[in-house]
Amino acid sequence: MTEATTDEHRSGATVDNSPEETPARIHIVVTCANRKNLPVPAALRVGALSDYLPRQRLAEWIRRLSEPDRPSTAATSLYAGEHWAAARQLATSVRVEAQLWVCSAGYGLIPATAHVRPYAATFALRDGDSVGRSSTENRDWWRGLSEWVGPEPGAPRSFYDLARTNPDDTIIAVLSDTYLRPCSDDLRRAAGQLRDPQRLTIVGPAQADPDLNELVVGVTARMRPAVGGSLLALNVRVAQRLVGLVTADSGTHRRSHLRALAHELAATAPPPTPQAHRERMTDDEVKAFIRPLAGAGPTSATRLLRQLRDSGKSCEQARFKQLFDEISLDVRC
Repeated sequence: MTEATTDEHRSGATVDNSPEETPARIHIVVTCANRKNLPVPAALRVGALSDYLPRQRLAEWIRRLSEPDRPSTAATSLYAGEHWAAARQLATSVRVEAQLWVCSAGYGLIPATAHVRPYAATFALRDGDSVGRSSTENRDWWRGLSEWVGPEPGAPRSFYDLARTNPDDTIIAVLSDTYLRPCSDDLRRAAGQLRDPQRLTIVGPAQADPDLNELVVGVTARMRPAVGGSLLALNVRVAQRLVGLVTADSGTHRRSHLRALAHELAATAPPPTPQAHRERMTDDEVKAFIRPLAGAGPTSATRLLRQLRDSGKSCEQARFKQLFDEISLDVRC
């Protein structure tokens, strides 16, 4: 018996030789953003592939994204807007090791650090850059992207691969309805690859897909007063609040725990501020409001509409913009 061991026995100390549990990492996957910080080349718009047959479109799209010696930037720097500004803060909101990923209609699943080219692609139907004309085509497109090596060879290319290669980790997918549906099959398969299926959580719209309800922590407009921001960034802001409460305790990683936190957030959120009653204006009245302000110097429709609404008046944004453009043309002439 060694001297150290003898001393421990004399003092009544116990020795725990059991291996320490390695803290699990958290993988946070966020929907990409439509707004980009770089101009999108015409060739990298999915709408430019309208002449291709459905089976050829994806192959041609991948070929264009893969062209060598083209300018690219890290995904974290490419996306812009309120949604992405909040998304970038997600990984730093967690008190354990975390990695941020992007769910992209153009690139598939990619690390947020991957270098990508500016592009325009969306799972939203009936958009000029829609990747599919139906939910089935969107799912097929996502599946096809997952079979491509992608911009960072060796990185997981699907939720299934991410879970299979990291079975002890936690996956939190912050997805809009538009992106949740194409990934639904992939997400269900991924949950089965984790040693604890409760460690895969989708933060997003409730009841978006009945087959995924078990995996979803629902986000509702009722939570908005508690987290601030616009509805566009609501999913991400709610996720930021939830992951900020995740600790090294594995119990805080489980979906049931995150769901309880979400219920508490909704229950304790302050009531929404009632909409102020505004007096509706005729076109002539709106023009009379715009004309002197537009003639006083450079301004914008957005700025003037805010002034009008602050004064207690009302006008739809599209109608105001049209009238503003008409007055601006008169002023310039």
